[in-house]
Amino acid sequence: MNIPHITLRKIDQKRLDSLHERTTSNLSHENVWYIHTVLAQCFLPYRDPKTRDWMRENGKYSIILSAGVTKDPRNPKQLMEVGLPYGAKPRLFQSYICTQVIKQQSPVIPVERSMTAMIQELGLIASGGKEGTIRAFKDQITRFANCNFTIVGPGPNGTDTYIKAPPIKRFDVWFPRDADQCMLWPSEITLTDEYFYSLKDHAIPFDFRALKSIQNKPRAQDIYLWMTQRLCRIAENRPLLMRWKDLHEMFGGQSPLKAFKRDFPKDLIAARMAYPDTRMEEHKDGFLFRASLPPVPKTKLLVR
Repeated sequence: MNIPHITLRKIDQKRLDSLHERTTSNLSHENVWYIHTVLAQCFLPYRDPKTRDWMRENGKYSIILSAGVTKDPRNPKQLMEVGLPYGAKPRLFQSYICTQVIKQQSPVIPVERSMTAMIQELGLIASGGKEGTIRAFKDQITRFANCNFTIVGPGPNGTDTYIKAPPIKRFDVWFPRDADQCMLWPSEITLTDEYFYSLKDHAIPFDFRALKSIQNKPRAQDIYLWMTQRLCRIAENRPLLMRWKDLHEMFGGQSPLKAFKRDFPKDLIAARMAYPDTRMEEHKDGFLFRASLPPVPKTKLLVR
């Protein structure tokens, strides 16, 4: 019997190696990261929408993002719109911020002094230059720090309730030495008191080694984080059916439904490899999700 030889792509081999590491070693404290439960359900754009505003729905709730402005480095008397955060990098950054807040128990996070360390901790190579990771991160951090967040939910008597929910209260900005670079970035970020205390009450733990294995796939990141907080809350006798319409509303981004149906299963496979305890199956109308163990087991406390 001839067994076919399959050559894996480097990225597939990397994910398999990560899966082997996670399943053969204990989860350490430094690998437990956190994300706000809202950020595990309402997501950023996957690519640059090139608009000032962005809205994404998730059932009865929606998130509205509005791009912020800064002074123009070329002309400080003029304002410059910095654009909306998008793609994989701001997702990794918001996980980093949430994790630092929980572990340091402080709403103040230094960014510039730990920029290279942060990028390396995220599993990326810290490179300079026009196309380097440092410049790309600075751009996305500036967009995220300036962005205005609004959560829309159901109100009384069929109305909508709008909640201003900016996570960042203050950020100190460094201006580029060369104004033609047009690159600003915050050196320190202070979260709002509301977001700080909300995060402490609603932080979702996850295995960062798993997220790092899909660090360049923003939709797979979203699927993984959504599953970490949702599947452990499904009743054993009541599986959750996510129809294509529901999935498209949550994870569709700017893709039309036809393209989404083609691409979503690929990202779901990557997310499932990051979360091997996922119990789910295909359904004629979408996917059926079942009660699954959380990536980070709940801590048992001994009360004396």
